[in-house]
Amino acid sequence: MSEIPLNKFEKHDLVIRLLKEGKTYREICHIAHIAPRDIKLISKKYKQQTRLEQNKKESNNNKSSQIKKLSLSSRAFILFKEGKKIDEAKVLLDISFKLAIRYWKQYLKSIRMYESFEFYQDYQYDIPTLLSINNFMKKNNVYGKDVLNMVRQIQDVISLNKIISNLKEELKQTKNNYSLNQNTMRNPQLPPLGPLPRYYNW
Repeated sequence: MSEIPLNKFEKHDLVIRLLKEGKTYREICHIAHIAPRDIKLISKKYKQQTRLEQNKKESNNNKSSQIKKLSLSSRAFILFKEGKKIDEAKVLLDISFKLAIRYWKQYLKSIRMYESFEFYQDYQYDIPTLLSINNFMKKNNVYGKDVLNMVRQIQDVISLNKIISNLKEELKQTKNNYSLNQNTMRNPQLPPLGPLPRYYNW
């Protein structure tokens, strides 16, 4: 029964496996049915790939050891710069969540993003409304200064409404006082009589 011939990928894997086992080119030629020239090419590529992987591994190890020598805050900054989240930094650095938050705030300040973070904390539940306002502004070519002027006008209207409300209250009070005075003048009350003299007693 004849053997099923291997395709080029299977031959490539077989040659690498045999090279790892320490087989000679002559032995590999006999087993894999491949020319010595092809074995040499596969061997060369395999060695290059192995070297690259080894260099990468060493570079990562060096980077890791360098990072470990840094302070906790510097290591946290590197993690945040790489896109890690607060809870990931907490776990990787084995620190408390409170400390991770502190490093996160310091990192945001260093890249001038802390105000954005504070804004998000204060207005996170209003963001959908603010985005709607932003979309309206874009569609209607409305600028920030226009919105600011509008807000100032609204504040003026609110102040005017308060003044009007206070004036109405004062006017109402004045009317009530005037009505009370008018009634008092129409029906003057006599002062109460004291005890009668003794000779008026029967």
